[in-house]
Amino acid sequence: MYAMERAIARSIYADLLDDMQDIGYLDSALAEYYLQEMAELGWDVTGDVFAGTSPRTENERARKERQDTVTLAINIRPSHVAQWLHRFVEGEVSFTFVGSRPSEYFDPGW
Repeated sequence: MYAMERAIARSIYADLLDDMQDIGYLDSALAEYYLQEMAELGWDVTGDVFAGTSPRTENERARKERQDTVTLAINIRPSHVAQWLHRFVEGEVSFTFVGSRPSEYFDPGW
């Protein structure tokens, strides 16, 4: 169960980072979609799951022509069983993934 939930969390992180790289920021509708998916898995999504992520609004969008980067930080609290197993394996109860990539978004007016 631990490995399965960690793999799902990692795939959510990878999908979100790919999307952020394409559009230059964490779109609120996209974030809401993934929060709903995580809640349906029974994960705790209270609080700011995306704390440390930037940019988070369209007007702060990272652009390729400026060589900006996007950063995604995600902290997921999985099911109680996975939390217990994660504490045993890693010493923590949440899955945390952080990474940055160069933005692939070009401003059409550039």
